Amino acid sequence: MMTLPKTNKFISIIRASGPTSAGVRIDGNATCIIGRATDSGLVLEDESVSRRHAVLRIDRGGATIEDATSSLGTLLNGVRLEPNEKTELHDRDVLTIGPWTFIARTTTDEGDSEQEIPQSPPPPADSKDPYQTSASMLLRLRADGTLDRQIGWNDFSKMYGSVIAGFARNAGAKPQEVDDILQDVMLGFFKQSRLFEYDPAKGRFRGYLKRITLNAIRDRYRRKRPSVGLPESYDPPERESELNAAWDREWTEHLLRRALEKVKINIQPKTLEAFERYGVRGEPVASVAKDLDMSEASIRHAKMRVLDQLREEIARMRADEG
Repeated sequence: MMTLPKTNKFISIIRASGPTSAGVRIDGNATCIIGRATDSGLVLEDESVSRRHAVLRIDRGGATIEDATSSLGTLLNGVRLEPNEKTELHDRDVLTIGPWTFIARTTTDEGDSEQEIPQSPPPPADSKDPYQTSASMLLRLRADGTLDRQIGWNDFSKMYGSVIAGFARNAGAKPQEVDDILQDVMLGFFKQSRLFEYDPAKGRFRGYLKRITLNAIRDRYRRKRPSVGLPESYDPPERESELNAAWDREWTEHLLRRALEKVKINIQPKTLEAFERYGVRGEPVASVAKDLDMSEASIRHAKMRVLDQLREEIARMRADEG
C-alpha cells in the first residue's frame, strides 16, 4: 500500500457518501478529533456517532486513525478497528463512521490518465461486431508487465463490473441505465485496448478506466438530448471531488472483495469465521470466543492474521492495477 509521502505531508478525508458534505484536511504534525461534539475537528451530527468517536493524526511517521472507544465502532476498509489502537492510514483507504463513508487521500494525484483515448472506426453496417461476441480478448496495457494477461469478456465484467456500475449510480445514472452503461464501457474498452499504448507516466489503469466510464455516461446523456429537450451544450454535472471520491470508494471496495476471495484459500474456516464475526460484523469477542471454543486472545489474533494477509494482497493489486 502507498504510505504517506515524507514531504509536504497532509491528509484529506473526503466524503464519499453520507448525510452531509463533511470533510477535513490536516497538514503537518496535527491531530483531528472526529465525533458528534461541536468542538470536534470533523463534526458528524448523528446518534450513531460518539461525541469523541475517532482520532486522526499526522506526524513524521505518516497518518494514523484510532477508534476512541466509540459506542458503535470505526471501520477501516470494512474491518473494525480495535479501540485505542493506532492504525496506519494509506492512500485511498475507506473509512466508515456511522452513516458516513470517507476516502483518505495522502497524495494529490487523482490517478486519471491524461492520455488521449483512441477512437476505433465504426464497423461496416453489414458486419457483426466481433467485440460483442468474442469469448476472450487480450488486455495488454504494457506497463512493465502490468495487466499483461489474457482476459475474457465475462472475466472483465466479473472483475470490474461492480466498480463501473457503482460509479455510474453515484454519477446519477438511473437503475435501468446502469447495465447499458456497463455494456458500453466494456465494448468501448475492448475496442480501444487494441490501439492503446499505455504510458504509466500519464496515469494509471484505474484512472484510464474511470475516464472511459465517464465518457460512456456522458454519451448516454447526449443521446437523450433530443427526446428530453436538453440543450446541445448540456453535459451531466461532474461534481469533481464527489465523483473522484465515489470512484476511489468503488475501486477500493472492489480490491477488498477480490483480496478476501484470494486469501480465503489459505485460511482455516474457523479462523475466517472469527475474522468475519469479530473483525467485520463487530460481534462481541466473548460471544465469538464461546461459540468457536477459542480464547479471546485467539480471536483477536485470528483477526490480525487475516488482516495482514489482506493488506499484503491489496498492496500487490494496487501495484499491479493502480
